[in-house]
Amino acid sequence: MATAATNDRIYCWELIDPTDLLLPAVRGLYETALDEDERVPWEWIERGVTSRAGWRPGGTNRHLIVAAAEPNTTNPDELAGFVSCSHIPGYGGYLMYVAVGERFRRRGVGKRLYEQAFNVLAVDAAANDEPLPFVIWESCPPEADDPPAAHAIWAARTRLFAKVGGFWIDGVTLPCPNWMNPVAPPVPLQLFLAPVDSPREAFDSGTVKAAVRGLLERVYRAEPGDPEYDGTLTPGCHPRLKPAADAGRVMMAAR
Repeated sequence: MATAATNDRIYCWELIDPTDLLLPAVRGLYETALDEDERVPWEWIERGVTSRAGWRPGGTNRHLIVAAAEPNTTNPDELAGFVSCSHIPGYGGYLMYVAVGERFRRRGVGKRLYEQAFNVLAVDAAANDEPLPFVIWESCPPEADDPPAAHAIWAARTRLFAKVGGFWIDGVTLPCPNWMNPVAPPVPLQLFLAPVDSPREAFDSGTVKAAVRGLLERVYRAEPGDPEYDGTLTPGCHPRLKPAADAGRVMMAAR
């Protein structure tokens, strides 16, 4: 455990073996770092590791990338964080979850994971002989009456999004089903997008709306008439990219 205090390097690699000894530690971090309302069943993430070896161009490619203080370690104490992401052919990249262990925070691990995910997704796009126009992800903001610490965490998170080139998609809120408790109310999520091969200027309201529609159709398997689809793309909505920090300020102002 001493290496975390003395070694400033962070190593990243992908888990592709469902029997990998580090996988239980990833699950532990997943279940402690994320509120239950924000999670999907762990088996959904583990299934991506199982299917990884059989991927070929033309299909969605799912990745589970870990960060650690030691290369190729199986020591759970050295797990610094992880990112779960997918490349969706003909659409773009999607980040599902990112988490950093408490011992490793404020060491740039989150930024490292985002950048590593972008790199991996770009390779997937190249394997499909297509560009990677953007990477999109969701994040759950605090409630207005949550304590100041929760709002401070949200503000820090949106600052990280800005550091990796992410923008807030203003004008839409995605009512995500509570996958862990189907009878619970939906979880309101804010959306973020980082342009990659397409310039920022290409993302006008129509392009951003198409990206949101693609997320609903390609990731959530939703269509018009479904609650998450209609609740996100409400009549007359005009989603647009704004600085990620604006999402932090808006939620802080809601207090």
